[in-house]
Amino acid sequence: MKRTAAIVCLSALMVTAGCSDSKSGDGGKADPNDEKQASAEVVKAFAAGWVKAWAPDGKPTEAAALTDNPATFGPRLDDVDTALVAQSATVTPQGEPNCTDDSNCTQDLAVEAVLRGIGTMKWTSTATVVKTGDAWKIKASGDTIYPGLGEANYLKRVRTVPARASILDRTGKPLTTNRPVVIVGVASGNKATAATYAAFTKNLDVDGTKLWNRAKAAPPGQFVDAITIRAEEWDKLRPKMGNLPGVLTMGGTQSLPESPTFARSVIGTMKTATAETLKNAGPTASSQDQVGTTGLQYSMQQQLAGTPGGQVNLRDGKTKMVIKEVFKQEGKAGTPVRTTLDTNLQRAAEAALATSKLPASLVAVQASTGQILAAANGPTATNYNRAFQGHYAPGSTFKIVTSAALMGAGLTASSPLPCTNTINVFGKSFKNYDGLAPYGNGTMEKAFNQSCNTAFISQHGRLAKDGMTKAAAMFGLGQELKLSIPAYGGEVPAPKDDVAEAASMIGQGTVTASPLGVALIGATVKHGTAMKPVLVIGKDPAGPAAAPLPPATAGALRAMMRSTVTNGTASALASTGVASGKTGTAEVVANGKVITNGWMVGFRGDVAFAVIVEGGVSGGKAAGPILKNFLTRFK
Repeated sequence: MKRTAAIVCLSALMVTAGCSDSKSGDGGKADPNDEKQASAEVVKAFAAGWVKAWAPDGKPTEAAALTDNPATFGPRLDDVDTALVAQSATVTPQGEPNCTDDSNCTQDLAVEAVLRGIGTMKWTSTATVVKTGDAWKIKASGDTIYPGLGEANYLKRVRTVPARASILDRTGKPLTTNRPVVIVGVASGNKATAATYAAFTKNLDVDGTKLWNRAKAAPPGQFVDAITIRAEEWDKLRPKMGNLPGVLTMGGTQSLPESPTFARSVIGTMKTATAETLKNAGPTASSQDQVGTTGLQYSMQQQLAGTPGGQVNLRDGKTKMVIKEVFKQEGKAGTPVRTTLDTNLQRAAEAALATSKLPASLVAVQASTGQILAAANGPTATNYNRAFQGHYAPGSTFKIVTSAALMGAGLTASSPLPCTNTINVFGKSFKNYDGLAPYGNGTMEKAFNQSCNTAFISQHGRLAKDGMTKAAAMFGLGQELKLSIPAYGGEVPAPKDDVAEAASMIGQGTVTASPLGVALIGATVKHGTAMKPVLVIGKDPAGPAAAPLPPATAGALRAMMRSTVTNGTASALASTGVASGKTGTAEVVANGKVITNGWMVGFRGDVAFAVIVEGGVSGGKAAGPILKNFLTRFK
């Protein structure tokens, strides 16, 4: 039996004969005004009881008790509620009762029922009030609920869901299309065995114990869904799982990309609606619908899904034939979502990450616009989009920002910066990474090429307390990103002391950024102006995120990043064309141990990019080969 949210109004009143048996000098006839009042009150109480009957977990008891046959009317009212799948109802008496001399009154009822997943159905029925013994009662007729129901006819609802619109790439090519799927689950209760649940865990990566608990708690006869997979995947698993006790399947379609892994963390996933995802899907969604659960499928759910339609027919109780159509709601097709993704670059990014044995992310953006061309997480697919949401210390990739800050303080690429083995800042000792041997005197450009930490930290006294924060802002870091899916804009707080400032100059301490944010650093150097990242065309804010870099600063940074490829730590990109880059290695604490993440950021042409490898020994050794693989896959 269906129960949904409802609107509750009016309060029930029991009306007795005492309201209408007043005597007068006219021979004992009832006063017509008393009859009208009594009838109006019982209709008002009945309307309130009807509303309560169609409320969440409501029961028809109150409304049925006001009729002359509660035993038959209660189930009838409940059946119509179930047939319509009414989410809410309002029932409003119209005008005054029309009473006759034989103690019989009628009054119209305006009914509005919100049909879950379709829309609002409106009709007018008529309540007939009769004198039964000492009380006024509503005549227990199906026509009181809907005109024409009578004793045997019934209402039949049909809901039509439009095909889901596609998510498109930057050229308008579909990234998703509606493909056949199989929803795999179990029968409620104890039909499935321990072997069945073990097979779900082994073959479908579904927690068999949790599925078992859900099946035990579900009402008898219910299908308990576990996972939705592509039809071709089920064809492979059918010999192993199809005949296991309790396994049930349902066919359907779902909006899916070319493969289960393609742009998964950006495009997102779909599943049968839950309470949370149903709320996001809007008032016309149904608990049986396949809706977005992550990524763009979730955030753009209502645009992609469109509006379902439906109709309600009055059918003959004996022949089951349609008597007439009593309600129709036209559906509306969804609207495609056009992204900035480049299909070929996305494939290249995923192929490059597949070569890594460690968790890694790669982001590519168009430097001149901020449009995101590719965003991938590997080496295995994940719903969590580390590329956009990861909070990472950017390590030495942040020396791009530090160099800009120092140039703003009067230094140039040729200014002398000594590279020592260690440097002490108020009791805190800093060292170099990647086994870099101290080379003594050198320029800022050499320190940049070789990624010498101590050289940059030696200049910390030149910067104002908020110097790094302001410099980061020139690259768009530290801003809230308003993308169509969650993304982290980074944080570069003003350091609390000299030690924190020194750490921030090498991308450590309290400095954090996502791979997207680091890619935008490279894009800013290439374009000269930080641009807001864009994923969905026409929805995400576009345009400059900051004032242009000083031309001299931009030019110097471009030259330094290019020479880091030709004569520095980013030499892994030397064979990939005219590429520019900067490596980074960041120390992090994981499970009580200090490990390093390897970074590389850069650009080639108008494509800027960043890669992080979690647990990578260094940027050059861990991220470099991935970027080389990526850049060799496209021109």
